[in-house]
Amino acid sequence: MTGGVMKHVILSITPVQEFVGQARRTRDLWAGSYLLSWLSAQAMAAVKEAGGEIVMPQVDDDPMIRLLIHRNGVTPPVVGSLPNQFTARLPVGVGPEICREAVQGAWRKLAEAVWCKFVKPVKELSNFHDLSAVWTQQIEGFWEIAWVVVPPVGGEDGRQTLKRAGDLLRRRKLWRSHLLPDEYATLGREGGDHCQLMPDWRELSGYARSGHATEQDAFWAELRERAGDTVQLAEGERLCAPALVKRLFPILMPNVLRDKIGWVPGNDSGRICSWPSTRYMAVLPWLRRVANTPFIDRFLDLVGGDFQSESRSAEHLASDLGRIGRLDGNLFDRDALRNTKDFPIADNDAGDRRMKLEAARAALVTAAGIGEPATHYALLLMDGDRIGEALAQAGPGAIATLFKRFGEQVTQTIRRHDGICIYAGGDDVLALLSVPDAVTCACELRRHWTGAAEAAMGEGSRPTISAAVIFAEATVPLRLVLARAHEVLDEVAKNGNGRDSLAADIIRGGDFSRSWVSQWDAPGVEAFAGFASGQHAPLAASSGLLHAIGGRFGAPVLDLFADGGHDDDFERLLAQAHLRNRSRDLPAMDAPGGDLSEEARLKIAREEIRPLVALLREVPGGAGARREPRLNPDAALFLRFFARQSVGGARSQVPIPDVADTGDGR
Repeated sequence: MTGGVMKHVILSITPVQEFVGQARRTRDLWAGSYLLSWLSAQAMAAVKEAGGEIVMPQVDDDPMIRLLIHRNGVTPPVVGSLPNQFTARLPVGVGPEICREAVQGAWRKLAEAVWCKFVKPVKELSNFHDLSAVWTQQIEGFWEIAWVVVPPVGGEDGRQTLKRAGDLLRRRKLWRSHLLPDEYATLGREGGDHCQLMPDWRELSGYARSGHATEQDAFWAELRERAGDTVQLAEGERLCAPALVKRLFPILMPNVLRDKIGWVPGNDSGRICSWPSTRYMAVLPWLRRVANTPFIDRFLDLVGGDFQSESRSAEHLASDLGRIGRLDGNLFDRDALRNTKDFPIADNDAGDRRMKLEAARAALVTAAGIGEPATHYALLLMDGDRIGEALAQAGPGAIATLFKRFGEQVTQTIRRHDGICIYAGGDDVLALLSVPDAVTCACELRRHWTGAAEAAMGEGSRPTISAAVIFAEATVPLRLVLARAHEVLDEVAKNGNGRDSLAADIIRGGDFSRSWVSQWDAPGVEAFAGFASGQHAPLAASSGLLHAIGGRFGAPVLDLFADGGHDDDFERLLAQAHLRNRSRDLPAMDAPGGDLSEEARLKIAREEIRPLVALLREVPGGAGARREPRLNPDAALFLRFFARQSVGGARSQVPIPDVADTGDGR
């Protein structure tokens, strides 16, 4: 490190949500997070190479930093782990402009590779008279790198300096004016259409669909052929330059990736050319149950070597499933399999083959005898609470240690719960999981956070963490699910419930149900995890009991118990409803203690419904405006949802189409 006084700099790379959150498929979500982390690594590496140091976060052991500085000695990472904002100290005479130059230079090089491979060969089909100029405008104008330099103040310690730096950066962001490039200077007469993922930018054909749909389709058909197939660029997708870089950089050749990025994500043999789909995550628990059924061989023979869309990124999910674990998740959902647009079959006899696949899938469902696969998956989003305040109190060393200890456990924890980690950096986590595993995984991650905070900061005040779990139908656009996750995390778990909380929501089609929320340590969270995993299936399946909660026990009655002062009376009422409805809803099970007295049977019933009582009571976090627990009758929506999404749940059986088996099914 150079001598002399070091100046503090806090730097931020944006836009984040516009780049990461605008995703049509799960690989888009991963690619956006990965590229943003990689660009942050470029800026941090520039600081270190100039003789500076990174104060927050702790990055000396980060694989991206080590690869950029030392070029070897570490396995290329698959998951991004660096945030878009960091604090550094720079030597006198070195300005933060070096970070901007590093970020823009790396981004420019990667974009150039995508341009040369996929876009340049089709530029003559564009309506722009100079498509390369439009491409350059969009690439050069996309990222905004903002920073503040914080000169030392006499008598101020490091924690006070960092707090002042954070306050200044927040003020800097409030008065920024980021103007998009004026693309109209290079547009054709029609003006063109907007990108379907990033609507602030123009899609690259330059044609307006209203008058030139044929020309527009021709441009994208040719570019799609350059990309290889509709898996990489679906029919009807029309993207801008930044979105196209995010979409197509993973399929660049390994030697190009090594030259432009510095390594190959996942190494040469495990390149991230695809990513487990939302449908795959939804049906995964069902796949585990049917993988060894007798009828599976016929289904696999009919599928043949096609539809092998799940890549090595899902290897830990599919390692014990055999061939079925590599298949496209859409093959196992009846509605997805019938959808000719979203699930095309490239064959002359595609219609006939689709019918045979439907027949084989329906027969597999019948042979397995456990009902239809689930239609929903889970998206988990976690974020630390009041990290700025903790930084000011404990100092950067303690927070950096907390982030490091927590980060070391995130990816493996998610993998143990059959999940896919999209991003894990500092206090932020983004992951995809199946419905039964999501809440249990979130609870384990929170335990890791608490343990890491205790180890890093000792006794006293320690930062907490909050989480949102969104149970989303696999057909809902991913960008809407992610946007809803941020809304539930910020407005429900943090601001609404006072932080240190878990919140959940269900998305069916375009509809959001009312969110459920509670403090982590409340009994309701354990009960919620149990209902999600199927541990309390009889209670979740009791339609009469659910009706009692939402109907006879509707809001006017529940309001009487909302303050928590009459728990005994509330439990007694709910237990009586449980006794009345149990025999009707669950005819295979006798009412508890049939030969016992009414009071004894009621006591047994109260023990059985305790998880439900806990679930219905939402408990506020430590800093919420609402200080008292309250009853939430809408928790019944989650019970019905979990019952329907469980393996062997309430989705109806499908009749087997009457189609003759002609051998290989091709």
